[in-house]
Amino acid sequence: MSIKPGYSFYHFLSVMSYFTLLFVMLYACMAFGPDQVAPMLVLWLLISSGLLLIIKGLCQGKKRSYIWYCYILLMYFTFNVVFLFSGGASDQSPAMLHEVIAMAAIVTGFIAAIMASRLAPS
Repeated sequence: MSIKPGYSFYHFLSVMSYFTLLFVMLYACMAFGPDQVAPMLVLWLLISSGLLLIIKGLCQGKKRSYIWYCYILLMYFTFNVVFLFSGGASDQSPAMLHEVIAMAAIVTGFIAAIMASRLAPS
C-alpha cells in the first residue's frame, strides 16, 4: 500500500481549507454575532457542527472522511452563494471579505478532498 504522488499535497490542501473555513466561521461569529462569549460560542458550534464531525478522520487522511467532507461542503457552498449574492445595504460592500475567503476555502477544499480521496491509500 504505497502513497500515490500528489496525495500529500491534496491532503494538506484539504486540511488547510478545513481549518480556514472553521476560522472564517469563528471570525464571523465574533464580528457579527452576539456580544457575550457563551452565546457566540454556541452559535459557532451550531454553524460549524457539520465540519466538527469529521475532524479526526480528515486529519488522519481517511477516505470516507474526504467523501463526507465533500458532501458537507456542498451545504456550506449553497449557504455561502446565497450570502454572497444577497448583498447588503447601499453603504455596505456587496460581498464581505470573509465571505469571499470562505467561498475560496470551500471550492479549494472540495477539489482537494476529491483528489485526496481518489489518491488515498486503501
